[in-house]
Amino acid sequence: MKINKNGFTLVELLIVIALIAILSVAVLATINPIEQSNKARDAAMKNDAAEVLSAYERYYTSQNAYPWNNSGVGTTVAVGTKVAIGSTDPAFGVLGTGTSAGVLISTSELKSSFTGKKPFDAKSDAVDKMYVYHNGLDSNYVCFVPKATANRTTGGVPNPNLKCLTVGIDSNAKLLDVGAGCTNDNDWTDSAGSSMGTGKANLLCVPEGNIQ
Repeated sequence: MKINKNGFTLVELLIVIALIAILSVAVLATINPIEQSNKARDAAMKNDAAEVLSAYERYYTSQNAYPWNNSGVGTTVAVGTKVAIGSTDPAFGVLGTGTSAGVLISTSELKSSFTGKKPFDAKSDAVDKMYVYHNGLDSNYVCFVPKATANRTTGGVPNPNLKCLTVGIDSNAKLLDVGAGCTNDNDWTDSAGSSMGTGKANLLCVPEGNIQ
């Protein structure tokens, strides 16, 4: 009795492998895993920024001051002063001086797990930090640099909600809408500048909308 041992030839296997490779590339191009990862990162940053913003208001309700006005953070900023600082600054409120927890953590306005997040790592680049802007009156904004293209552009043009920030205290602290010295030209080459004061719109802020 003759046994039939038919199978795939080497050429057929190569054709199948090539087709699978082509389909895989097409799927990856459609899904764009890097963009999806950046979207997830931006969503997490936005949620954390909203939590920090809420913590500031709760802290103010109980202390009648913001973290940067509290002598316990090492540098006291007078009430009524404009402030723009990064998330690794003790005055931001999450990290304290030395190895201590910041006032938002010690007063339980934020969970201690916040200190382990990337924006609060002293080794993090400027693009991975958060920034708070206080207008000297009653408005606070917590901002971050978005990485997803979908958050940097809208319909192929720069996202109109992006802001410019100049880190500093009092007159040096500025958060600007596009226009009036803030340029939204979709050029991200300077978005990692240590001062963020390049005059380029590269931040998304919570709350959204025009700066008050």
